[in-house]
Amino acid sequence: MVLVLSSWFVLRSPTVSAQSNQPIYPAYAGYMKNPDGSYTLAFGYFSHNAEVITIPPGTGNSFAPDPLDRQQPTVFKPGHWRFQCVMVVGPEFDGKLRLDLTYAGVTTGTSERMLQSNWKLIEGAAKLSRIDYAKVKRDVCLNRAPRVRLLGKTARNGEVSIDAKTSEELHLFGSAADEGLPRGGNLVVGWKMLKGPGSVTFSAPAQPRTKATFTVPGRYELELSATDSELATALRVVVTVT
Repeated sequence: MVLVLSSWFVLRSPTVSAQSNQPIYPAYAGYMKNPDGSYTLAFGYFSHNAEVITIPPGTGNSFAPDPLDRQQPTVFKPGHWRFQCVMVVGPEFDGKLRLDLTYAGVTTGTSERMLQSNWKLIEGAAKLSRIDYAKVKRDVCLNRAPRVRLLGKTARNGEVSIDAKTSEELHLFGSAADEGLPRGGNLVVGWKMLKGPGSVTFSAPAQPRTKATFTVPGRYELELSATDSELATALRVVVTVT
């Protein structure tokens, strides 16, 4: 028996404490219709499990209709993760495509009524519209570049600015996330100095969150980068040290 959940329920369900051996709920986030008549679809998931769960593609992690393996996520982290599978389908798509997950003895799935007007994407549509829908491989989840940011700061043209002092450690609350493609790859994160009047020491240069110490005052340019082995993203952090 498949428990079919609407995206509204999955995305709006109340927060509960993380546990173990809990079902994992796939979520359909919505669609965009592209100028050539194709559609961009977005899926995610919701897991209340306290640990990371792996479900290989197969009867417990499948799309319907076939092919059941469309490069969907196989590693499920605690919490609510949106846009973990972004897929472009052709103009002939009839709106019938379901993602099913089985875990802890429970099978859950997304609704097949995917092209109703109330599922048109609003949040996230601007970023997804940048996908080259005419060139990407269709009917599979797309590998997209990792997302990097500095928490609490808004990037402009890939750059954020902050202030620091030579007498204090600068806490850099970086973040890096990826949808898990290509499968088997690792998300590699790193900090480095691009330029500056002195040197910078990072307490954890291979972690998104680190502390930086500067030797002399001036303007420094740092970079937080992340790669999934195929695609990479970098954020430039300009630090004015007094």
